Amino acid sequence: MLPNILWSALLLAMTTAAQLEPLHTSSRWILDANNKRFKLRCLNWAGHMEAHLPEGLQHQSVDTLAKWVADQGFNCVRLTFSIDMALDQGLKVSDSCSTLAERTGAPADAVADLWSRVKSKNSWIENISVGEAFGHVVDALGEAGLRVILDNHVSKASWCCNLDDGNGWWDEAQVYVDSNSRFFNTTNWVSGLRAMAQFSANHPAVAGIGLRNEIREVPVIQGRDAWYEYIVRGAHAVHDTNPDLLVVMGGTLSSTDISFLRNKPLDRSPFGDKVVYEWHHYTFSPNWIASFKTCSIWKSATVGGTSGFLLQQGKDYTGPLWLSEFGFSQAGGPPERHGIETQEDYDYLTCLVDYVKGNDGDWALWAIQGSYYVRDGVVDKDESWGVLKSDFSDWRNPGVKDVIADLFKVTQGP
Repeated sequence: MLPNILWSALLLAMTTAAQLEPLHTSSRWILDANNKRFKLRCLNWAGHMEAHLPEGLQHQSVDTLAKWVADQGFNCVRLTFSIDMALDQGLKVSDSCSTLAERTGAPADAVADLWSRVKSKNSWIENISVGEAFGHVVDALGEAGLRVILDNHVSKASWCCNLDDGNGWWDEAQVYVDSNSRFFNTTNWVSGLRAMAQFSANHPAVAGIGLRNEIREVPVIQGRDAWYEYIVRGAHAVHDTNPDLLVVMGGTLSSTDISFLRNKPLDRSPFGDKVVYEWHHYTFSPNWIASFKTCSIWKSATVGGTSGFLLQQGKDYTGPLWLSEFGFSQAGGPPERHGIETQEDYDYLTCLVDYVKGNDGDWALWAIQGSYYVRDGVVDKDESWGVLKSDFSDWRNPGVKDVIADLFKVTQGP
């Protein structure tokens, strides 16, 4: 007979393996291998910026961060990446950091210190490539029982998103606008998605890939017809390379409008039971502004028409709809608002939670990072929208847990 410790290790390995089996869809639901609902309850983690690394490794070990995420009740991480990284996975992390100051305008001595702190907290990282570092992070998340949805956030590794950052719309699509498309090389995008699908085959915690974050057209000038052509091209790059993966696709207007599927549903047959739709919502989102930031109007007349209609079962367009980004400043506020800074943020959040709870929707909070390696030329720049404190130690605002508590519950299923 095996000693108890070996039985425990074997059972843990079997449990982890079962947790990492491919997911699939049926109607509006995401299901596990046993056809039980797998509700995405996720936390975003930025890895798409110039360092080519998931943020925060200068403050905590990756195992510490993975355990923290799992301990809070999340079951997945939406981990962002750039096409720059996807196509240069062999780049040494040390080489990426050695040029980080030059590429970002940050002080060289501060960047050198940053790299020293990353190595101090994560000694495994010193002599490996950025692709291997991403793999190490993904595997650590998997070992903590978490699934990972990789998200192509940008092409050029940088902050995101607006209409002049060059990452918004395919450069090959009709009506080229340099300010919105100069970095969105369509050929490289397809190659990058294919490379990350290949990467995922070696890291079973990856359950899916988001094709592109916040696709955004210049209104009127750049039309939506291109969306069907290019989103299908990206979906094939992922699915044909690794058919186990979910294929996540958002609409236009920065993932706030996918209303065109109502009258022209996407042909999902080439991708089997793997397509998941995503949407985003912030206080600056177009449909929130259009509803005069009034919850009753937004819930009854706006969001249902732009994306929520996809949850209606039995329609040609029916499919899983994942709120893959929502967020707000967590800098602190009065107790009656659970420490949320402004009344506008509080009204927005409570309205959103009520809507998602009513539909028992899948979701992902933006975001874990309490600071960035480098942003705006500043090393260790604080992120007030971060769930974690700037040192990645714990909740920046513990009151947020109370406001979103109902989102963790599973109340509906197939």
